[in-house]
Amino acid sequence: MKRMIYIPLVLTAVLLLTSCEETVLDVNPPIASVEDARLDNEAQIPFLVTGIQSKFAEIYGALAVMSGALSDELVFDRTVPGATYPSYAELETGQITLTNASVQGDGLLVLGEYRLLADTLVARVGRITFTDESLRGYALYHAYLHGAIARYFWGAYFGLEPERGGGVINAGPFIPSADMYAQALTLLDLAIQNAPAPTDAAVASSLTARIHLIEGRFSEASAAAQAGLQQGDPSFSALYNTDQPNYWYFSAGSGRTQFVVDDRFPAYLQEDPAESARIPVVQVTQTRFRQDKYPELDSPLPFVTWQEMALIQAEVALRDGQAGPALDLVNTVRQSHGLADLDDLTLEGMLTERDKELFCMGIRLIDQRRLDIWHLPDGTWKYLPITQRERDSNPNLN
Repeated sequence: MKRMIYIPLVLTAVLLLTSCEETVLDVNPPIASVEDARLDNEAQIPFLVTGIQSKFAEIYGALAVMSGALSDELVFDRTVPGATYPSYAELETGQITLTNASVQGDGLLVLGEYRLLADTLVARVGRITFTDESLRGYALYHAYLHGAIARYFWGAYFGLEPERGGGVINAGPFIPSADMYAQALTLLDLAIQNAPAPTDAAVASSLTARIHLIEGRFSEASAAAQAGLQQGDPSFSALYNTDQPNYWYFSAGSGRTQFVVDDRFPAYLQEDPAESARIPVVQVTQTRFRQDKYPELDSPLPFVTWQEMALIQAEVALRDGQAGPALDLVNTVRQSHGLADLDDLTLEGMLTERDKELFCMGIRLIDQRRLDIWHLPDGTWKYLPITQRERDSNPNLN
C-alpha cells in the first residue's frame, strides 16, 4: 500500500525554519522560507504531514541499512567494488567510533529533525481552529504515529554505551530504551484514538505489537498483532523518488554496493530456490551477493507488514506450547510468497522464518539482542552510538 507520500527534502527543511518578523509590510515573504506562524493554518496540514512522511522515509532507510550492517545481516567486504567507506567498515565490526560520520549525519541529525517535526505538529494542532474536524484527526494521527516511530527508532537503534540503548529528546537527560518504548506506546494509543480509518489504527497496533515483542511482553504482543495489519492488508511503507532515493540503493544496492548480504542468504536459496520471492539477491563477485529487494531508486521500503504480525502471533503461540496454530500462521505467511508449507515448527525454525521474511527491514539487529544471539566479540557496540557531537552539545550526557 503506497500510503506514504513524499516531497523533496528542500521542502521538509523549510519546516524547521522560523523567519524574523516582516519589517516591510507590503513585501511578500521570501519563497525560500516560511514564517512559522503561517504554518499554524488548517490549510497547511497536508503540507506539514507530507514533510514528516518525507523525513520518516529518509531516516528509516538509513537506519535499516546501518542496523543491518551492525547485525549479522550485512557484510562490509573491501574486495567488493564500491565498498570503501571507513564509517561503514566500523559498523560491520561493531568497533564504532564516536565520530562516525554516517551515524551522525545520516542517523542522529535526521532522527532529531524527524522527531521535532512530529512533536511540533502536535503543538501546532493545538493552536489551530479547525473547521474540518476530520482534518484535525488526520493531523493528530500522523503527529502521534510518527512521534512514536521516532522514539521507537531511538530505543531500537541508538545507545549511550555498547549495551545501553536509548537516546535523548530536546537535549534532555538520557532516556533508556525501555522508557523510549513506553513513550512510543503512549503515543501509539493516541494515534489509534485519532486514526482516520481502521487500516490506520492497524498500522499503529502493528508497531505496538513489535515493541511488546521486543520487551518480552508476549501476550500483549500477540493481542496487538491481532489488532494490527491482517492477511491481505498492504504494508505501511516508506516511499521514495529520484529526489529522495531509497538509502539501500546507494549503500547496499545496484547504485553502489557498500554492503553485501551474509552468506547464509545465498545458502537459503540453494536449499530452496523459491525463497527468492522474499530473499532476492544478485551476485556481485565470485563469492558475494547483494540484496535486490530494493533494486530501484524509488523502491518502497516496508516498515510493518501483515506477515510480520502473523509471525509475532506464531512465535507467541509456539512459546505457549501451541505448535499447531503457530505452524498454521507460519504457513500462511509462506503461502503469500508461493512457498511450500512446513510440516513442523520449532522455535529455531520460527526464528529462521523471521530472518527470511524480515530480510533487509532493520529488524535483525533487534532480534539478535532480544534473543541473545550476538555474533561479534564482547565489548562491541550492539547499538549505534550517540556520537561525540551530541555528547558535547548536551550537558546531560557529559
